[in-house]
Amino acid sequence: MLTHKILLRRLRFWWNISGAYIFRYKLRILIILLILVLSGIITKQIWPKISQKNLVTIGYVGNYTLENIPTQILSLATQSLISVDENGRPEASLAANWTVSEDGKTYVVFLKDNLFWHDESPVNAKDISIAINGVQITAINNKAIEFRLPNPIISFPLALDKPVFKTSSFYGTGKFRIVDIDLKDNIVKKISLISKDKNLPKVNIKFYQSEEQALDALIIGEVKSARVANANYLERWSNLNVNRIVDESEIVTIFLNTQDPQVSSKDFRQALSYSINRSDFEGLPSSGPISPASWAFNPSVKLYEYNTGKAKNSLSKAEIASPQINLSVTSGLEKVADTIKKDWEAIGVSVNISVEKTMPQKYQAFLALNKLSPDPDQYALWHSTQDKTNITHFKNVKIDKLLEDARSVVDEQKRKELYGDFQKFLVEESPAIFLYHPYKYQVTYKNIADLIDKLPQ
Repeated sequence: MLTHKILLRRLRFWWNISGAYIFRYKLRILIILLILVLSGIITKQIWPKISQKNLVTIGYVGNYTLENIPTQILSLATQSLISVDENGRPEASLAANWTVSEDGKTYVVFLKDNLFWHDESPVNAKDISIAINGVQITAINNKAIEFRLPNPIISFPLALDKPVFKTSSFYGTGKFRIVDIDLKDNIVKKISLISKDKNLPKVNIKFYQSEEQALDALIIGEVKSARVANANYLERWSNLNVNRIVDESEIVTIFLNTQDPQVSSKDFRQALSYSINRSDFEGLPSSGPISPASWAFNPSVKLYEYNTGKAKNSLSKAEIASPQINLSVTSGLEKVADTIKKDWEAIGVSVNISVEKTMPQKYQAFLALNKLSPDPDQYALWHSTQDKTNITHFKNVKIDKLLEDARSVVDEQKRKELYGDFQKFLVEESPAIFLYHPYKYQVTYKNIADLIDKLPQ
């Protein structure tokens, strides 16, 4: 048995030998350690990103908080109580059906049977948390939710097209489950989803503030699929599938400040509209404020087809000595603004363009991309009482009455007639120039097309 002194001498010997070895070969040891550290970093962070063959990364444009992400984006993870069909009508989703009281102020939504959350517990009405401003919401029992409105609004069911999750969780009802959400200043940057079905790929959803950022992310491969504007040149790329569609839920519009001394002239507004060649734009020319896909669309409104003769005639009727206008434009529409400037100057209107980050407090003409509601109710945008949202400051008694009646009438055919007249009179008055519904390009890398096809539609 070794004595304490012998053991201590041996330990000292090996310590000295080790120190001498490390001193002699310190450079080699440092290189080896550096290689090991770098290998660890690559293994942990970089390698998973380049080695995942069963991952789909999808890009979306928009700034969203956890409370306002559209159902369409989260359709893999969950459903809404009521969804919207292609014509803008409400249709059952998690709801089996719904009823409305005679006064139009109380809706009761009944859930379908055999619905389950991701944790395999049954969907209970009391577990569903929905917040709608000014609406009192009560779970009557396990299968029914009551919504009490301060005023009757026939389009209310469309307000229930919101993603539904189990209270205090992200357990939904879809094929995929949310496993991680990246936030920055309460803005959602990325959502990661997985499915119990091993045949389905993992999905990452990434969000970008602008079309330009989303397009850049596509080009460098940061996302493998996205719907973006101004991407027609990508049709020439051999590694991409590019499908062009018309986004009828959006409309590029010039809002005109009807309180401005010059723009208050209806003849001047119509002159501006006639002078624009809408065929110059990347989209389907529009004729009014409601989507052509809507059940309420009126195809018989006045058309302001490109006609410099009519434009100059209307301009002369306006009797403006030196017609000039400042065109405010949101970022991303600068080229469109340049085209409009050329057309307006061709009929003798002097134009100055200013690029705005947000909606300007004061303006004459404001060029922006307007998101259309699925329902034709545009009370907030055009009714004279809506000071904060009626950005054109348009006031018209006939329009007010049509909007008031149309949002309270139950019969769809009657509503269609009212909204048909609304479109007719609004377009005639021209408080805005409705330019076009933009083209969007669904771009997908060919090497993940088979994974995209596996995703639930």
